[in-house]
Amino acid sequence: MKRLYWIIPSLVLAFSVLITPVMNQVSAEDTEQEVSVEEGIDKVLAEIEMLQKAMQGNGDLITINEAGKKIDEAWDLIEEQVEEKNPEDYKNIEESLYPLIGEAQKPSPDLKKIEKLILETTQKLKDYQSTLQQ
Repeated sequence: MKRLYWIIPSLVLAFSVLITPVMNQVSAEDTEQEVSVEEGIDKVLAEIEMLQKAMQGNGDLITINEAGKKIDEAWDLIEEQVEEKNPEDYKNIEESLYPLIGEAQKPSPDLKKIEKLILETTQKLKDYQSTLQQ
């Protein structure tokens, strides 16, 4: 009977060691989606537009916070590519993008500041997008 006590934990441990690499591989594949810079900028602009609509609606704090998070996630998909291709444009965009993301995710965001940052960031992204198309 004492041998049984050792077999069960050993089997559980062996199973967890075998299954962990498989689970990690699946999650890594999900997070590493290849997106072109052009597609990524379109996604970031779409998420900024959703933030703007959320503010024009009832200004629901949860919706604004979630929109800030989605902008951040969309930017993360292309951030490294933009930084590698155009370091100056990258720095210029991030000067307004990160404050926008940060403000939108605050517990009590300043809506006037967000509006200003939306305009700045949108213009910078569109300007960068037009340089890519040339």
